[in-house]
Amino acid sequence: MPLPPMSLPAPPADLEARHPHRHDRAFAYMRHLLLDGGLEPGQAISSEGVAAALDISRAPVTDAIKRLVGDGFLTVIPQVGCRVNAPGPRDVADFFRLFARAEAVILGLAAERRSDAEAEALDRLAADLERDFRALRKADSGGPALRALNRRRYEALHAIAGSPIAGDLVANMWDRSDFYIRIAYGAFVQAAAVHRANQAICRAVIAGDPAAAMAATEDYLAKVGEATADRLAAADQPSRTVALGLDPRAHSASGAARRRMRNGSSGRARG
Repeated sequence: MPLPPMSLPAPPADLEARHPHRHDRAFAYMRHLLLDGGLEPGQAISSEGVAAALDISRAPVTDAIKRLVGDGFLTVIPQVGCRVNAPGPRDVADFFRLFARAEAVILGLAAERRSDAEAEALDRLAADLERDFRALRKADSGGPALRALNRRRYEALHAIAGSPIAGDLVANMWDRSDFYIRIAYGAFVQAAAVHRANQAICRAVIAGDPAAAMAATEDYLAKVGEATADRLAAADQPSRTVALGLDPRAHSASGAARRRMRNGSSGRARG
């Protein structure tokens, strides 16, 4: 039988202006709920509920659900509806090992291929992001705003790499990475150790050092993956707001993850 009507958060006020086409709007709304909170692992979803929240017909929502099934976020239940996928800790750890290797390749290419002009532009962007990052931390703000800053950094790095086919394959992992982090930690603030790793990656690309860019990328993403998997294994409150990985203030993390946070390291990066 169909799922009962859902109670979903109101869409962002600017959603329709940013996505005037209903199919894009439905996808953006559901993606927002997955990455920033509102749809949780195992939660049942009905197209009727989403359509009611957006005041649109079911057809655009059905299309959005198909896209999100293809992206690995949802599973269709025949004659019922669909549910948000609930990944296991080992699957998440495996994903991050793959993601770390793949992202490292792209950023190594960026360091290898960057022009002097691109290096100067990246240096300016890194300074702007540092200013914005400090402002967010001062305001104790996180979640979507920090995620947007991180995307700006990696979009610029991928553009410098100049490998659209390989870059698109890796960029398709970004949302899944953010989803796994969000369900493990809730609306996160970015830990200082992760921020320092991002700075080191930019410095390596600016310096034209592919080996350093690759090593820094793979090391930090592997650590984030291990801490995220540990948190999923231990967490019984996935919506709690704690710091993302490696932050000693995240007292609710599991013992293994907490030791990594205290030391700023998870030992040797896997893979």
